[in-house]
Amino acid sequence: MQLKLLPPDSKVWAPRHWLSCALPGTIFIFMWLFYLVGEKVDPGLKSGELRCLGPEQLPGQVIRPFRESLTSEGDLQLPQFLDGWRKLVTLLEPLGPLFAFATQEASAKLSILESYSRGPHWTHYHTISAMADWERDPSKLHSGLYTLVLLHRALHWAQLCLGGITRVQNEDIGALCGAAYRSVLGPHHRWLIRQAANLAFLAFPSRSQLLVLVCPGSSDQEAQEALSQVADVLEAVYNRTQRLLAERGMLTGVTLKPTRGR
Repeated sequence: MQLKLLPPDSKVWAPRHWLSCALPGTIFIFMWLFYLVGEKVDPGLKSGELRCLGPEQLPGQVIRPFRESLTSEGDLQLPQFLDGWRKLVTLLEPLGPLFAFATQEASAKLSILESYSRGPHWTHYHTISAMADWERDPSKLHSGLYTLVLLHRALHWAQLCLGGITRVQNEDIGALCGAAYRSVLGPHHRWLIRQAANLAFLAFPSRSQLLVLVCPGSSDQEAQEALSQVADVLEAVYNRTQRLLAERGMLTGVTLKPTRGR
C-alpha cells in the first residue's frame, strides 16, 4: 500500500513559517539595540552616577583619590591625599586668577611632601600618623608636618568656597569666596598679598560660567551636584586631618614661620 503525502495545511504552516523567519531577525534587532545603548554608557560609571563624576572628568578624578585617602582606621594615607590635591589643582586653576594663585602655592607644598613620600624614608610618610611619629621637630621650616598644616588651610578655603557656590544661589561668588579667604587664609598672608587677592576676587567668573568650566558639556544642575560632592569629600578630608592634628597638639604646638611667597 503506497502512502500519499498530503500538502501542508496552509492555515497551520503559514504562522509557523512566519515565526521561524521572524524570530532570528527580532533577536538580531534587540541585540543590535542593546549594543547601541551600551556604547553610550561610560563603563567607568557606577549605576546612577553622574557623567560629570566619571573617570574622564576632573570632578570624578578629584573625588576618588581623596576618598581612598580616608582609611577605615581613622588615619589618612598621604600618597592618595597628594594625588587628590594634584587633581584639585588641575580643577581649580582654570576657574579664575585667585584659584590659580592658591593652586600655585599648593603645588610648591605638594612637591615638598611628595619628595618625602618618595624619598629614602618614605615608609614614615605613608600616613599622617606615621609622619607625626617620625618627625622630631614639626615646626622646622619645610618639614612634612609644617607643610601639611599649610595645605590643610588651603583645603579648608577650597572646601568653603566650592561648597558655598553649590548652596547659595548667588551670582557674586567672588564675594562668597573672598569671605572664605579672609577667614581662613588672609590672616596668614602679608598685606600686599591680601590686597592682590581682594582684586582677584573682583575678576571671578559668574556662577554659571564657573559651572561650565567645572563640567563642560553638562547642565548647570549636574555640574552643581558634582561640585557639591567634591566639596563634601574635601570637607571629610579636612575634618579627618583636623582631628589627627588636634589629637597630637599640632594645631597649637606648631609655630608657623612666615615663608617667602606667603
